[in-house]
Amino acid sequence: MMEHNLIDEYHFMVHPVVLGKGKRLFTEQDQRDLKLVGVKTTSTGVAILSY
Repeated sequence: MMEHNLIDEYHFMVHPVVLGKGKRLFTEQDQRDLKLVGVKTTSTGVAILSY
């Protein structure tokens, strides 16, 4: 869907955890210029980012 530009919005939930390594969410070919349009923080510290 990404390669055909069919996604209008992304919502990411960022948890307050520190890791030394992790999996990449996007590959080099999937890189996009995203505009942050909203941020909400839950009572547990999770940040919900809307692009």
